Amino acid sequence: MAADPRHYTLDISEHLFRLTTEGLRLHSNATLRYQTLEDLIDARASAVSKIGNHDISTLREHFSVIPTKGNIRINLSMSLDRANSLDAVATTIGKQLNADLTAGDALSVLLFDYVAEQKAAHIMAIGGFDKIL
Repeated sequence: MAADPRHYTLDISEHLFRLTTEGLRLHSNATLRYQTLEDLIDARASAVSKIGNHDISTLREHFSVIPTKGNIRINLSMSLDRANSLDAVATTIGKQLNADLTAGDALSVLLFDYVAEQKAAHIMAIGGFDKIL
């Protein structure tokens, strides 16, 4: 029997909210299916180990431009495995930044990583570089 899901209630900033909608738009278009934040977290769980490859100054700048806390409430429900992946992101990035990160912070970094990857792939495709690799 599957473990009970973990539920999160996050109060996020408008900037982070816009990052969530952009990530969902990109993921939905990539998969040709309507997606949820839980779906996106699930799809990105395998990429958790490479999220730690971001430059520390880039991550600090990300958090200064896109604060986590705000007054827009979102609810997430995910499997324990996916919740653990989100916790792993918080731990990995928290160690790099020497800070205690929340699940909301981890979501922000995960979305930042995804959107940046998708935008880079789009630019590579426009330039025809995707055919070279």
